[in-house]
Amino acid sequence: MSDQKQDGQNANPAAGETNWSRRQFLIGSVGVLVGATAALFESSNISKAASLIVGTQVDSGATSVYQNDYYYIPDQMTWRVGTPMIVNLQNMSPVHFHEWMIGRGGFNTAPNVYTDLDVQFNEDFWDGVHVTILEANGVDNLAVNKAIVKLDVPKGPWLVTQPGSGNFSPTMRPGGNIKLQFTVPNKPGIWQYGCFVQGFVHYLDGMKGTINILPA
Repeated sequence: MSDQKQDGQNANPAAGETNWSRRQFLIGSVGVLVGATAALFESSNISKAASLIVGTQVDSGATSVYQNDYYYIPDQMTWRVGTPMIVNLQNMSPVHFHEWMIGRGGFNTAPNVYTDLDVQFNEDFWDGVHVTILEANGVDNLAVNKAIVKLDVPKGPWLVTQPGSGNFSPTMRPGGNIKLQFTVPNKPGIWQYGCFVQGFVHYLDGMKGTINILPA
């Protein structure tokens, strides 16, 4: 029996050049899949690749946001005005603190001996928004600013209510999480979120994302 017949191909050499056996097809398909997956996850922008696969959808109900070194998953979201939301913010880093600040309109800066540091957004998304803290574990601090906060958990030293403490932003210790319940306010348009920990370094390293808020 010829090698071509042993491989399950047509004995005709010309046909063997154009027709794959089932085994070759499976091996080739798996190889392409593995290669594509490896290339996908080798990229530093995993969440953007995931968005291309999943597509755009309006987030509602329970949603998770994962903080990694140095990116968010997801890094793109779509909300609609008036939609009830529960966002579970989870710091997946084993070593770094991370925060989640939402805003727009450019940045506020703080003077530095080398350059001005961007420390927060000019406009705080959470101003005037009612937010309930449903869960808080490993929270380093939560600056309230002008959000209207209700606690369903015991009040801890992590809750920062003093004026001038910066925009609303929960900062998680490694492995920490906080769960926020709110209704998307009437603030349509494009908003940004980011981590400004370590003097804006995390943001510059790519820890940022966008939220497109649609009208009701």
